[in-house]
Amino acid sequence: MIASGFSWFHLIPAVDEGTLLAPLGLHEDVYVHLHAWMAALGILAFALVARRGLDRVTAAEGWRAWEADERPSARSIAEALADWMRGEMNKLMPGGETKTFFPLIASLFLYIFLCNIMAIVPGLLPPTDNINANVGMAVISFLTFNIVGLSRDPVGYIKHLMGPMLALAPVLFVLEVLSLCIRPLSLTLRLTANMFGDHTVFGVMSDLVPIWFPVPWLVPLLMLAILVSAVQAFVFSILSATYIALALPHHAAADGDHH
Repeated sequence: MIASGFSWFHLIPAVDEGTLLAPLGLHEDVYVHLHAWMAALGILAFALVARRGLDRVTAAEGWRAWEADERPSARSIAEALADWMRGEMNKLMPGGETKTFFPLIASLFLYIFLCNIMAIVPGLLPPTDNINANVGMAVISFLTFNIVGLSRDPVGYIKHLMGPMLALAPVLFVLEVLSLCIRPLSLTLRLTANMFGDHTVFGVMSDLVPIWFPVPWLVPLLMLAILVSAVQAFVFSILSATYIALALPHHAAADGDHH
């Protein structure tokens, strides 16, 4: 049941019939939309709990405002993830730009990871093994780094696409534009292929495990699935950050490195 294509949402007749979300114009792959919304609501709930914990700590007086939680909590997990992601982004762009694009990159990472991890939960299906779900995120990344490049320094961005030699500018411009268009395609195919393959392998191996002796076999598979889910979420988000950093004006990046 873990990876056989079964979802608890399929028990709702309107889901298989494609009529549940018909008023919204959604008739196919309704279960994908429901799982995606579940992931979004899960992230929102986690953020609210973490924020509540942060507000409680900051409202404390004296040294208690700096006291760490005795056990892992939503606040401590969120702080660790935020510090780690900011550190990775600071390697690619100036600190001021990191602050600007952190919400987008961190949201991509958390959303993709939560969608990926649904593959190991019985009765849930990962939206990220559906190419349509991944296209949407790739388009957001594509629009973001192009808007950044064209809005921050349109002349410099276009000149960068044309290359250093005027004689080769028409050819290089076409090649660079094609390269820009390939980026969202590669993001989509990489995530879809890896998650579909991981999901398939996990399902096949799960079927081979004797029902009376599951633990020694499934634990390594579960750990591998979690690792793959985290790595693919990181790759997608960090590549998006890299594309944004490349679209930033070079003088801004240089100033940020200097400071």
